[in-house]
Amino acid sequence: MSEKPDLADRIGMAINELDIDFSRFSIVGWVVSVLSVSIGGAIAFAAGQWMVNRNGLDKAAGLVFCFTLIGVTTVVFISLRSLTKRFGMQITNPRTTSSFSNQKTLQRMEDAGMNMSVEHTFSFWHRFPNRKNAEDMSREAKELGFHVGPIESNHENRYFDVHVRKQLIPTLNMVNQTEQTLAVVAERNGGRADG
Repeated sequence: MSEKPDLADRIGMAINELDIDFSRFSIVGWVVSVLSVSIGGAIAFAAGQWMVNRNGLDKAAGLVFCFTLIGVTTVVFISLRSLTKRFGMQITNPRTTSSFSNQKTLQRMEDAGMNMSVEHTFSFWHRFPNRKNAEDMSREAKELGFHVGPIESNHENRYFDVHVRKQLIPTLNMVNQTEQTLAVVAERNGGRADG
């Protein structure tokens, strides 16, 4: 896979960007979504009306309406999302592993006989749609004092993983705080926490 993605890769990455869990939307995210659907719907309605006025009511008018709605809504959503990111606003709240899951992991460590009063290395994985975003995450995590491994690419699924490690005394609060900090950095750079 070349460093510069071809058209198919760019389309795939754009589709991956739309993979959003609506339960994570911030207020900005809901505003972006409502504006996208409203603008897409208005333009689709106008295009559909134009087709009906031109050809009468037929299947073509319905297809024009549907494709215009989907296309315009998608383009507006991605554009507004880029614009909000440029101004430092997040449209989603960072996705992190649940505190309950972290608690279970810490319990398994303790049950295995690990000394919970000394530092251990914890790994945090983050997934990105392209190499540039992954490199931005790596740079920012290093600036924050984290150890960052090499960026791993998955050519088949067209994503890039960033593996961040940190020496921590394994308390639930410390693990949750670190995970949250990294999740915010990942989201700011167009990625997401992945475990």
